[in-house]
Amino acid sequence: MKIKLLIVQLEAVAGNIDKNIEKVNSLLEKSNYSSADLIILPELWTTGWDCAEFNKVSEELYSSKTYKFIKEIAVKYNSNIIGGSAILRKEGEKDRNTCIITDRKGSLIAYYDKYHLFSHRGQSEGTYLEEGNTALLVNTDIGKIGISVCYDIRFPEMFRLYAFNNSDFMVNMAAWPKSFIDEYITLSKTRAIENQTFFISCCLTGKINEMFYFSGNSMVCDYKGRIIASLKEEEQVLSAEIDLDEMKQYREQMPILKDTKLKYQLTEK
Repeated sequence: MKIKLLIVQLEAVAGNIDKNIEKVNSLLEKSNYSSADLIILPELWTTGWDCAEFNKVSEELYSSKTYKFIKEIAVKYNSNIIGGSAILRKEGEKDRNTCIITDRKGSLIAYYDKYHLFSHRGQSEGTYLEEGNTALLVNTDIGKIGISVCYDIRFPEMFRLYAFNNSDFMVNMAAWPKSFIDEYITLSKTRAIENQTFFISCCLTGKINEMFYFSGNSMVCDYKGRIIASLKEEEQVLSAEIDLDEMKQYREQMPILKDTKLKYQLTEK
């Protein structure tokens, strides 16, 4: 099965959901693609990254502008949507860093709350948000997709769980800092190689504040860790195609996942 991807890389206008919706809409229209199998947006594309402002820009999930827009583009492009993430809440719950996933008709398939919150090096995501409590393997008409957001990429156990539960490919949506771009590229390639899977990374670009910038460099890595499509730091929609049959054939030739032991024993002397 060949899958057509559209990966949206943009510079978010801080705290302005309406402006960022306009930006994504404009970028998709300028790309001149009328349809896709899957459209992917980056982490916090609706507001940018400012932990202290998260609770001020929070939306109720089901009535949010974010959800409404994601449903609209799903129908417009006849595409499944992995909606990056936004600061969302469910009734009676705290704000979370949440990814909305819809089918081609705009119906909600699932939502994913970021499992690992980043609260280091002067950042405090965990102070303002509630962390998720489960990984998500989402079933779509193009296969099973392992979902992750930004900091999740540093935890290989999560992606191993997806691999051993028959994921077809994996996605990471990020607001990753430019100063750590080498790590993001290496981690993306590593997750692809160790799990013999296509790994798609979609990241914000542009300014975080006067001192720091997002990395951009959205990319698609194949099951050998080769980057088969990528951007630098431009605002643009990246188009790519992945072939799941080709990947499965490679797994049969190199059955690394089958050779992996579900539990390893340790002897220490």
